[in-house]
This record gives sequence, C-alpha cells and structure tokens, in this order.
Amino acid sequence: MTSVNQIIVENIVKKSGSSFYWGMKLLPEIKKRAMFSVYAFCRVVDDIADNSGTIKSKKDKLYNWKRKINDLYQKRKINEGILKELKTSIETFNLEKKDFISIIDGMLMDVKKKIQFPSTKELELYCKRVAVAVGYLSIKIFGLNDNKGKQYAYYLGIAFQLTNIVRDFKEDLDVGRCYIPHVKLKKYGIKRSIKNLEKTNKIQEVLQDILRDADKFFKKADKLSINIDKKKIIASELMKQFYKKIHKKMFNKNINIKKKVKLNFFDKTLILINFIIR
Repeated sequence: MTSVNQIIVENIVKKSGSSFYWGMKLLPEIKKRAMFSVYAFCRVVDDIADNSGTIKSKKDKLYNWKRKINDLYQKRKINEGILKELKTSIETFNLEKKDFISIIDGMLMDVKKKIQFPSTKELELYCKRVAVAVGYLSIKIFGLNDNKGKQYAYYLGIAFQLTNIVRDFKEDLDVGRCYIPHVKLKKYGIKRSIKNLEKTNKIQEVLQDILRDADKFFKKADKLSINIDKKKIIASELMKQFYKKIHKKMFNKNINIKKKVKLNFFDKTLILINFIIR
C-alpha cells in the first residue's frame, strides 16, 4: 500500500516536469521509491537556491537541510515526509551522506555568490556537486557499486550538466549567472560581461564548444555502458536518451537563446517507444 509520504514525494517529482520521471517509473517499486525520494530532495534544495529570498534566508534553509541530513545519519527523530522516505532509501541502499551534503554544497555555491565565468576547476566542482553526486546516489540504488558504475555516473553527470548550461543560458543570464568558463570566452575573444554576453556574435561558437564537450562525455558514457548490466542501468539509459535529444536540438545549430529548448510530447513518446522496442 502506498503511504502518504510516498505520495508527497512522487508528487514533487511529477510536478517538476522532469524527463527523469519516466526513467524512474521503469524501475522496480523499491528502487523507484528510493529514486523518487532522492530526486524530491534535489528538487527541494534546488528550489531554495533558485527561488526568491535573501541570500541569508537561502543559506539558512540550505544549512538547515544539512542538519536534517545529519539527523538522518545520526538516527534522530524525524517528522517530514521527504526525510522519512530518504531514511528508508538510505537504509535500504546504503546511500552515502557525503553525496547528499555535496548536492547541498553545490546549491550553496549558487547562493553565496552568483557564479560568473568560473575557472575550469570551479565548473567541474560545481558539476560534480549538483549532478555527479546525484548520479552516485542513483547507481547505488540501481545496484552498481563498483568503480565502473561510478565512472559511468561521472560521465553522465557532466554531460547532463553541460547540456543544462547551454539550455538554460538565457535564464541564468537573466538572474546574473553564467557558468561558461572564462577560458572559453578568452578562446573566442569575448569580454566577461553578463550585460552584453547574449548580444555577442561569437556566443553561438562558445555554446557549441560546450556542447562538443558534453558530446564527448555522452560518448564516454556510451562506451562504458556496453560493459555494464543493462538491467541495472535501464533508468539512467532512458534519462540519457532524453538528454541526448535535448542536446541534439541544439548541437551544430544556431540556438535561439531566448527560447529554452524543451522536449514536447511527441519527442518523449518517440524516445520511449524506441527505447522499449530496441
């Protein structure tokens, strides 16, 4: 029987409109429940970082979530629905505390100081925190506990986040953020200016450069997945197909940065059908 806590968590995931939802739905019940709890946690802390509010209030809320995660691992009493679901997931799949903390630290990077033109190392750290850490939690739920599984999660996490950076480029600019590394701008002779960046003629070249990087990581994940039990990565492979489609809609094309690239119903349906029959 589905509990109230499970319903709360699934509704958070469903309302997010994420393509990941369909990948999770393919999983056996116990794994699906765990993935929903992890994604709901990610959604909640991400919303704290992105929604309106003072820097102090956002930091306070995120540090409060760190305390809540600590409470889970200290086996202290908890009351929130998401935390109760996370508790079950942590105990069932031996999920590591450091990955949850890493995700929150990624959100804090966004909150403490708006990221603008990071170094390559800073961008990698950000991607590892907000995307790869989610992958590390996911592969434990999928049953992949070896180095090959971690490498697969790393490649996919970086590929997904680089795709996000291009897809959300205008949205991020509008709130004073830019995740494009300064070395990329320098490569194309572009000045570091949030105000004028979208008007720069060469911005398309920069965005395509980042998509090429994402493509390399997708290909690395593809190559590695050949030697991984397909039953264990069915959800992540479907998620990968959704992201590859978003990537394809932008790669080697003139991107309309004012219109965020999304998958429509036809896109999602076709991906699902092809995935099921292959």
